[in-house]
Amino acid sequence: MELSPQKQRTRRAILDAAAGEWAQDPAVSLGSIAAAAGVGRATVHRYFPDREHLRSALTSDSWAALHAAIVEAAPGSGPVLEVVDRIVSAMVHVGDRVLFLFASTGEEPSRADASIAGAVDEILVAEIRRGQQDGELDSTVPAQWIQRMVWSIVYTGLHATGDGLVARHGVDDLIRWTLRGAISAR
Repeated sequence: MELSPQKQRTRRAILDAAAGEWAQDPAVSLGSIAAAAGVGRATVHRYFPDREHLRSALTSDSWAALHAAIVEAAPGSGPVLEVVDRIVSAMVHVGDRVLFLFASTGEEPSRADASIAGAVDEILVAEIRRGQQDGELDSTVPAQWIQRMVWSIVYTGLHATGDGLVARHGVDDLIRWTLRGAISAR
């Protein structure tokens, strides 16, 4: 059943609020999520019967948001370091989703999310391999190592904003600067 535009906005508000709240505190209550969304707890339960349904929907929605942001960063167009910069900016833009995914998904994405999570990884690894072949990125380490460095540094930067160490508007540049030092060809 298709949701009306108003119900779509309400559902989106709940998912966005849940991402922001759970990114900071995975144990936050549904009442806090409802308050952050500007709705009552009963409204949250109307859309998501329990915490697990909300978490599952948010996980799928977060992978989709991350994938869309990375695709919008135009991988494959331009020098690899510029593409990686755009991908990092895309990841920072959906930072609450990235932090939520790190905090909640454990080792592997669910079966339902494996395809889109794999597509996110494939885009990044393809750019890394292209950069290694072009001599822009360090080719003495495996592409998957650099991929993990990207994820780790993005996570560290996003987490640092939550801790008040870095302002959200400045973390993008700091992450890119750190990454370039870590992955550029030597």
